[in-house]
Amino acid sequence: MPSHSAGRARRIAADVPSRSPFAGAAACGLGLLLAASPASAQDIDLAKARQQFVASCGVCHTAEKGGPNRQGPNVYDIVGKPAAARDGFKYSDPLKSSGFVWDEPTLDRWIEDAQAMRPGTIMAYRQRDAERRKLVIAYLKTLTEPK
Repeated sequence: MPSHSAGRARRIAADVPSRSPFAGAAACGLGLLLAASPASAQDIDLAKARQQFVASCGVCHTAEKGGPNRQGPNVYDIVGKPAAARDGFKYSDPLKSSGFVWDEPTLDRWIEDAQAMRPGTIMAYRQRDAERRKLVIAYLKTLTEPK
């Protein structure tokens, strides 16, 4: 059975223009390179990731630049930022004193069960499905300001 990366290699190879006699060889080499590489964030379907964010998080959070806070804060450009640092939102004391920076592992644990990670926090939502958390985090990573 082909791997996910092998399927991706076939899709990319099929998209390589064949104007050159070397195009097939280049596509084959690219396919072998991609087939050997592990799955990455580039393998994420961003439309599906956005859809998962909306389904899992969209009731409580907005994710647009300058968007309003809801029951939870706007989460635009939070990846790599300290927790509870946004102006205009009243964070719980446990989150304010957490010292968290919203990186992938922290976001994953937080989305899985914020109460277990930081008892007394306001967020009660839990997402036990690792694939769904991965999609949400991939989407959040696309919402960053250029440096």
